[in-house]
Amino acid sequence: MQSLVNLASNIIDQEKFSLCSNDYSRIQFLLTTSEFLSFIQKSPAILDEQTTHSKCLKTSNEYREKGNQSYASQNNRQALVFYNQAVRYAPSYSHELSLALGNRSATLFNLKQYHLAIEDIHRALDLLSFDEEDDARRQRLEQRLYQCLQNKKNENPPTQDNQLDELKSNETFNSNYPSLTTHATIETSVDRGRHVVSNNSSSTSLKPGTIILIEKPYASVLLPSAWSTHCHTCLRRIEFVLFACSQCTRAIYCSFNCLQDSIAWHAFECRLSLEALDKMQLLTLRLLTKTGWQYLYKNKVSFENYLQGNSIEQSEENIYQWDKYENILRLETNSTKRSNDDLLHRSIQACLIGISLINNTSFCQYAFDNIDYQIYICSLILSHLQALPCNAHEISEFVYHRLSPLTSSCQEIGAGIYATLSLFNHSCNPNVIRNFLGDTVIVRLLRSIPSDRMELVDNYGCLSATMSKHERQTKLLEQYHFQCQCQPCIDQWPHYDQLPDGTGEKTIDSKEFDEAFQRLIQGNPPDKSDLNVYENFLQQCDEQMPSETCIKGKVYNNAQEAYKQCLNFFSHSIHTED
Repeated sequence: MQSLVNLASNIIDQEKFSLCSNDYSRIQFLLTTSEFLSFIQKSPAILDEQTTHSKCLKTSNEYREKGNQSYASQNNRQALVFYNQAVRYAPSYSHELSLALGNRSATLFNLKQYHLAIEDIHRALDLLSFDEEDDARRQRLEQRLYQCLQNKKNENPPTQDNQLDELKSNETFNSNYPSLTTHATIETSVDRGRHVVSNNSSSTSLKPGTIILIEKPYASVLLPSAWSTHCHTCLRRIEFVLFACSQCTRAIYCSFNCLQDSIAWHAFECRLSLEALDKMQLLTLRLLTKTGWQYLYKNKVSFENYLQGNSIEQSEENIYQWDKYENILRLETNSTKRSNDDLLHRSIQACLIGISLINNTSFCQYAFDNIDYQIYICSLILSHLQALPCNAHEISEFVYHRLSPLTSSCQEIGAGIYATLSLFNHSCNPNVIRNFLGDTVIVRLLRSIPSDRMELVDNYGCLSATMSKHERQTKLLEQYHFQCQCQPCIDQWPHYDQLPDGTGEKTIDSKEFDEAFQRLIQGNPPDKSDLNVYENFLQQCDEQMPSETCIKGKVYNNAQEAYKQCLNFFSHSIHTED
C-alpha cells in the first residue's frame, strides 16, 4: 500500500490540501479531484478478491490421511491437529467434511471430550447420504454417539469463561462507566483530559491486585501469524476443536457461538485479500464492518457533523458503554498536532481502503456510484486511522517455556480498541497493570492507592526502569503526540541498575516473598497463592513508603515484575516444551 500512497501524494496539490481543516473536508478534496479519482480507478484494489484461503478437497483429504495415521498410532493429540485442518479445508456440505468430522469425533472420544465429540457426530450425520457405504458409517457414528451420551453423564466440561465469570462475580461495577469497578471513575480536566481516578471513600488504601476494569473490546483483530492458531472472534488459542468459516480457510473459531458472532463482520471480509493492510488498517476496517452500514447510515448526519469539526450529541442516559460506536469515534485523533504530510498520507490510505471496500463488497451498495456516501465512509476511516495508533492496545499471549522458564515472555497476537481502557493516561511509573483473557482486558492496581480521586495511570510501553528519559520522550512524542511530565521524567529517575539494592529507603523483610521470588527465578512454575504473596509484599512496602515521588529499590521493582509474570501465567497463556 505504501508505494501507492507515495505515488498518489505526488499528484495532489499539497498546498490546497493543507487548507482543509477537518477529516471530512480532506476526503472531500481528494475524492473530488479528477487526477486522484483517475489514479484510484487505474490502481489495483487494496482489498481485492482473495485466492489464497479457499477450500480445497485435496488438502482436506491429505490432512485426514495424516490424521488417520496418527490415530492408528494412538497419537490422539496429533491426530486431532490433522483432523482440525481437514475440517478447515473441507468445502461446506461436502462428503469430505462429513468424513473429517466423523474421524475427529473418534479422537475426541478417546480424549474424553464427549460433549465436543457429540457436536461433531451430529454435524457428520447431517451430511451423510443414503448409499450403502454411508449407511455403514451412520451406524458407527450412532453407536459412538450412544457411547458419548453414556460417558457424558459423568463429564463436567469446563467453559472458557469460567475464570472471567468468577472475576466479574466478585466485583461491583460503576453505574456510569460499566467497565470500571466501583473502585474507579472518570474525571475531566483541562491538562489531563478525560482520565481515570480512584474512587475510595474508605480510610484504608486500595491494595495491589484490586481490579479496576474488566472490558471487552469494541473491535479486535488477529495478526496474520495467529490466524491458524487462535479464534478470530475472542482471540483465544484453540485448544481442542476448531470451527471454520463455510467459505474460507482464513477465519477459524473456538466455538460455534464465536463463529455465529463473527458472521456480521466476516461476511464482508471473507473474500477479501487483507494481507496488504497493516495492524491498524485492519482494525480500522473491522471497526466499520462490525458497526455495519445500517447503523452508520442511521447516524450519518450526526457523525458527519463530528467529522466536520463539531461535537457528537451526548446520550441522555449518561452511561459510557464499551460497545457504543460513538465512544470509539470520539477518541482523540491528534489531528491538530500532525504534519500536513502525515494527514495527506492517511487520507490517501483512507480513500484506498474505503473505495476498495465499497467496490469489492456489499457493505454499502448505494455508495458504489454515490460520492456523498463515499466521502462519508472514507472520512470515518481517516478518523480511525489517526485515533487507533494513539488508543488501540496490543493483545498478547504469555508463552511459558517449561524447559527454559526464564525465557518466557508475552507475545503479541492481535490488537483491540477499548472505549474505557483508552481513557487511562500514561506514566513511566504506572500504578496499574493490564493483562488479558482472550481479548478481554483486566486492569489491576500495581501498587497501593491511599487516597480518593488519585489518578490511575497505565504505561504505553515506556518504563523508567528500562528506558532512558530521551528514549521515552521521543517514542511518546512520535506515536502519542505529547511530552511526558510524569514524576520519573521530571525528576529523571535512574534505571533499574542504578536503583538502591533493597526496597528503597527502608528494609522490609518478607520470608514468603523471598521464597516465592526464588522459585520464580529458578524456573519453577508459580503457584496461585504466590499472587497473594506478591500483593501483600507490595502493600507492605507501600505502607512504609507511601509517597508517589519516592524512588523504591530493586526488590520492590522485582516484586512488581514477579507479580506481572504470575498474573500472565494464570491468564492468557500457553505452556510449551520449546
